[in-house]
Amino acid sequence: MTSWGSNATSQSSLTTGASFVKVKELIEVELAKQGVSGYKLEWYHDPDWGYVYIVEVNLNARRALELNLKLQEMLPGIPVVVKWTGETDVSESELEDYLLEIMARGGFRPRAPPGFDAVEAVREARGDY
Repeated sequence: MTSWGSNATSQSSLTTGASFVKVKELIEVELAKQGVSGYKLEWYHDPDWGYVYIVEVNLNARRALELNLKLQEMLPGIPVVVKWTGETDVSESELEDYLLEIMARGGFRPRAPPGFDAVEAVREARGDY
C-alpha cells in the first residue's frame, strides 16, 4: 500500500485543483493491487469538501467497505466514497462501524449545515416544544 511518508507528493497538494489527476492515479493503482476490475471512478468539486472521489465497484458491501478503509487511509483529508453493486452482506450495526472508521481514518468530522440548531433538534426529538 502506498503511504504518504514514502510519497514525494505532499498531502496538502493533493487537495488542490490540478492534482485531482494524481489522486485518481493513486486510487486506480490501489484498485489494481486489490484485484478490483470493472470499476467506475468519478469525481466532482464540492465547495466545502474539495474534490470528492466516488468509486463504484462490483463487490459485496463488506469487501467494498474494506477497500474504502484502505483508500481513505491512503488519502487522509480527501473524501473517497466506495459504492458497491453486489450484495449488502453487513448488518446495519456493522455498516455504522465501517462508516465511522472510514471517517476517522480520513480525518473527517460531522459538519452541521448552516443554521442547524442542535439544541432545537434535541428538543424536537424529545417532543419538548
